[in-house]
Amino acid sequence: MKKVAIYICGEVSKRCTANGCLRAFNEVEDSFSIYEDEGCKLVAVNTCNGCDEKPLETLSVKIEKLQKADVDTIHLSSCLRSRCKHYEEYVNEFAKYFDVIGYTHGSKEGKKNNNINKSCINSKNK
Repeated sequence: MKKVAIYICGEVSKRCTANGCLRAFNEVEDSFSIYEDEGCKLVAVNTCNGCDEKPLETLSVKIEKLQKADVDTIHLSSCLRSRCKHYEEYVNEFAKYFDVIGYTHGSKEGKKNNNINKSCINSKNK
């Protein structure tokens, strides 16, 4: 069973309940359909710091805590994919430690056709 975390846009979280992300997880739909046979467990939900200019500076603390929770895969929220100019930076940084799925719910490609999925590039960090 895979251990999963969802990483949500901090700005959107000010007005969003994460209902779409959690619905997709609970119904094993959209990005979570890959776990239909194997199963998964949600072990963490977190947000970025909002629209700051240096989003990766505080990410190391979060990555360390996600590793302690034995997270296998990070799902970046669909709102992060559609709104965040740092989306690709998040994918690349998280992929150093986890498998990354670039959305949670809705279309796999996204409205901007910019979805990125990436396997952990350094499996010894997992």
